[in-house]
Amino acid sequence: MNSFPRIWALLGEKVGDNNQLLALAEGLGLPFETRPMRYNLGRAVPPRFLGATLRTLTAGSRRWLQPPWPDVVLAIGRRSVPVARWVRKASGGRSQLVLVGHPRVDPEHFDLVLTTHQYPVPRKGNVTVLPLAMSRLRDPGPPTDAEQAWLSKLPRPHLLLALGGPTKYWDLDPGEVAGQARALLERARDQGGTVIAVSSRRTPAPVVEAVRAELGTEGRFADGVMPRFSLLMSDADEIFVTADSVSMLSEAIQTGKPVGMVPISLSAKGRRIIGEDGASPSGRRDLRRIWMALTDNGVVGTVAEPVAGRGEVVALDQAVGAVRRLLQEQRA
Repeated sequence: MNSFPRIWALLGEKVGDNNQLLALAEGLGLPFETRPMRYNLGRAVPPRFLGATLRTLTAGSRRWLQPPWPDVVLAIGRRSVPVARWVRKASGGRSQLVLVGHPRVDPEHFDLVLTTHQYPVPRKGNVTVLPLAMSRLRDPGPPTDAEQAWLSKLPRPHLLLALGGPTKYWDLDPGEVAGQARALLERARDQGGTVIAVSSRRTPAPVVEAVRAELGTEGRFADGVMPRFSLLMSDADEIFVTADSVSMLSEAIQTGKPVGMVPISLSAKGRRIIGEDGASPSGRRDLRRIWMALTDNGVVGTVAEPVAGRGEVVALDQAVGAVRRLLQEQRA
């Protein structure tokens, strides 16, 4: 008989979400299996109307959900909610459910909810609020010869500018982001260093073009492939991240290096739904909550004054501990 619990990680289509879920699964130090989930147009229906169902999954994904059923399901985001609940129902109620993020239903449908400050999840006994998003960022190892040659030409300190992209209620204005890049150039000049910018798949082309134009020949633009993004994070002396990306902010903070948050703008939809003053209605995700928590905890600063995070703020350790306690209770 297998002495280990059977663990499934339901992976979706978002790289950042998958990295968080894999970080949690790997952090447990136990064998686990991944289940790739691809969703159809039914994914747009709010989870509270779906219940326990596979109707939002493609036929190809449904075939991955077969017995023997898991002891624990690790899931992330609202799209996974009806699927995780279906697995529990199919298992006869035996599978325990761990949800990362905001389930958009009563947390009591889950055994454990791991969330962060931007989500208005009711603070019930099975809800753990993490100080940061979980990070899978690891030591990238030594640079390749090509990476070393690329980095060694750039005077230090290296100021890394990591660009995200628009989210549900927030936009990256090309002019405003370019203005922040200009401020970083001035900071680099004062220190005799170099600004290195890197974009993500979500970064709009106008933002990339505006930052590239602002940096000119003084800074450098990396593509995140060569040098690798993980190496750029490891190499940087200071890290600056656009405020849309909680995952990149979390990774930057956990390096222990000085980190500055690059402000972004409310979209027209954001102004209408969550409001200019931050007094968002119940049930709405608002990034301003986690920005305030990070600032109040003294783990992130600004472009003008970056702040080095404290080493004890490790979200992954807290999340792993909560899941291990759940596993212990299951075996008791």
